[in-house]
Amino acid sequence: MCPDRAAAWRDLLLVADVHLGKGDHFRARGLPLPPGELAEDLERLARLVAETGARRLVVLGDLVHGRVSAATAALVADWRAGLGCALQLVPGNHDRHQAELPAAWGVEVLAPAHAEPPFTFVHAPTAGAGRYQWAGHVHPTATFAGGGDRLRFPCFVVGAEVALLPAFSRFTGGPGMRPEPGRVRYACVGAEVVAMD
Repeated sequence: MCPDRAAAWRDLLLVADVHLGKGDHFRARGLPLPPGELAEDLERLARLVAETGARRLVVLGDLVHGRVSAATAALVADWRAGLGCALQLVPGNHDRHQAELPAAWGVEVLAPAHAEPPFTFVHAPTAGAGRYQWAGHVHPTATFAGGGDRLRFPCFVVGAEVALLPAFSRFTGGPGMRPEPGRVRYACVGAEVVAMD
């Protein structure tokens, strides 16, 4: 698990819920958001691919947030040209808003439940899948409390049958995950992944 909201395994880097174009989506609806979150997320992804030596970047759903603008499509195409690894997508619920991803992105769309033994990669976790699942969709967070303050951080949640990845995009919220028997929360705090349970 990487503190920058990704997991590395063998030759691949796993991320979930990148939500490319989310800022555009909200700005188009009148929210005065500063630009730059897309470029920052793309830079983080490229850095993680380089640091881990990944040959494949596998997105566990929600690569896009909605229909992407021409400017977003062009920025992602430029980034993709220099990525240096395969880009694969397990489709998520938001991906259906973009009928077809731009060809210049070079995305290979995988099955909704993509098996790579001993794991299955999915967007939303499902019960009784038969193999250990890595999933996104939930955007889990964990809260540290003390001294009258509460700080919330994205987290991994590792259980007996499913591991949830935090949302990769920093422009996302998510539900707080409470301690629960049989699962461990790992918070992404600065440059560290911190076991909470």
